[in-house]
Amino acid sequence: MSSDLVVIAEAMSALIAFSVFYSTLIVCRAQRIPYLLGVPAAFGLLTVAFLANLLAVDFGTRLGSGGLMLSVIYLLLETYGVLFLAFTYARRTRLKLIGESFSIELAIPGFVTVVVVIHAITFENIAFSYTAPPTMEISLRIVMALAAAYLTYEAARNWNLTRRAGEGAIIFAYAAMFVEQVGFVMSMWFFPDVATFLGYEGRFVALLLLTGLCWVRVGKGDFTTVIKRLGLAALAH
Repeated sequence: MSSDLVVIAEAMSALIAFSVFYSTLIVCRAQRIPYLLGVPAAFGLLTVAFLANLLAVDFGTRLGSGGLMLSVIYLLLETYGVLFLAFTYARRTRLKLIGESFSIELAIPGFVTVVVVIHAITFENIAFSYTAPPTMEISLRIVMALAAAYLTYEAARNWNLTRRAGEGAIIFAYAAMFVEQVGFVMSMWFFPDVATFLGYEGRFVALLLLTGLCWVRVGKGDFTTVIKRLGLAALAH
């Protein structure tokens, strides 16, 4: 894809992600349930991540520099966003598994960051690079793909709940998020333009479905409907 198309796609991604962030922030903050704030936090991080990539592509095209740091920030923030979302589902539906402490939300992303950055610095020549090293991007996208697969599993496991609340659209949203990561990973080896298009298509489908679940026929401050549609009203076990 051309740089202009990527800039447009990232701008649209940021706008839609922000709409999900705003809608979930209103309902989750009103309930004062700490771990549910992981949902708006996740989409807030995704919004900033997409904006960072927009700037990375724009700077790399116009100035020929400045893209490396921004593209690294983009990948790390996107990874944090997807992981925060996965941890929120794990904490709600599998509370006994991960315990009460929030340290895991910081420890695992921190560990992933350290491992990936050290590996990239050790094995990649980044001195004259304008984008994130390939091994870093592949590693982080695999992490995001695994997290998206887990989110799909959790949404599907609560099918009876999500089907009644939102016709099960949340399952397809997270499945599309998984397709997004697979598409971007494939773009590094096979049919770059087609695979990149697949990645963005998966992202847009995921974000638009999530936007619909959070906004369509949802009353002001309607916490119950949003949480049920997201599949977060299942009992912890």
